Amino acid sequence: MPKWLAGVLSVLLFFTIGVTVSAEVQDRLVWPLPPQEPKIQFVKAISTSKDIGMEKPSFLRKLVLGNEPPKVFFVKPYGVAADSKGRIYVTDTGIPRVAVFDPANKKAWYIGNEGRGQLSLPIGITVDSNDNIYVADAMQRQVLVYTPEGEVIHSIGDPTLLTNPTGVALDPEEKVIYIADSKSHCIFVFSKETGEVINKLGKPGVGPGQFNYPTNLFVDREGNLYVTDTMNFRIQAFDPEGKYLCEFGKAGDTGGCFARPKGVAVDSFGHIYVIDAAFNNFQIFNAQKQLLLFVGTGGQGLGQFRLPAGIFIDDNNYIYVVDQLNARIQIFRFLAGE
Repeated sequence: MPKWLAGVLSVLLFFTIGVTVSAEVQDRLVWPLPPQEPKIQFVKAISTSKDIGMEKPSFLRKLVLGNEPPKVFFVKPYGVAADSKGRIYVTDTGIPRVAVFDPANKKAWYIGNEGRGQLSLPIGITVDSNDNIYVADAMQRQVLVYTPEGEVIHSIGDPTLLTNPTGVALDPEEKVIYIADSKSHCIFVFSKETGEVINKLGKPGVGPGQFNYPTNLFVDREGNLYVTDTMNFRIQAFDPEGKYLCEFGKAGDTGGCFARPKGVAVDSFGHIYVIDAAFNNFQIFNAQKQLLLFVGTGGQGLGQFRLPAGIFIDDNNYIYVVDQLNARIQIFRFLAGE
């Protein structure tokens, strides 16, 4: 099949999946607008622990159990990830620490805000299959690893090697850890078992496999690595062995172009989502790198953004977007088969 025909069929498939969407769903905040079939639905926004139902205890409960838990909130969030239990982790460069929201249990707390694992400038974040948390600290020049309870386990990399770690990602088999070193214009590949560097991708430049301030990372279900090559205004993809696969995007102010690309993520259907902080939206591309849809505009309303940054997509295709200057995360979902 010719590549152009495969691309056309992919676009048609994107807009025909889920043709049985109910009237109830159509009345919600969705994209694209009617009469087209909705593909992305707004779910909720979280700004503070109150947004997950964490209410102030009654006077009697406070008398029995002591002081109420501290309110958890954002100052300047950047990165986001979610674990197997639905807990949401958000790095905050303004505090600095990681805010943890547990909607199922209506709890929220901070990690990395004190003691041996105290953070200085947390940016990228990811979690492994054991729900351990990996946080890239650009100021400490390393990735700190925490248990789900927030106890620091160890660190990866050090200031003699890393100059400005920003993005962090794990391969599906959790054998390697990718760390984007923005100021070194490369991606370091570490062994998860030994913590040693086993590969290094890229060097400064504009050619294939070269970078100009790479920032965010994401690994898809096939183990392909997606890199936001920020100042080259593009996304680059690499296979599990580190071989350059492709790139898409260029500087511009029209659909499919980028002005300030940040977070990147891939859903279970292979759609690629790219945050653009200048456009105040995220764009969705198919596997052939063709633009399918963009979501969001500038503003403070639901579905609007002010300097969005990180993005994460979980196994159920819920989309978590950090809305930086609105000090919140917004959660969406891809409507497939409804």
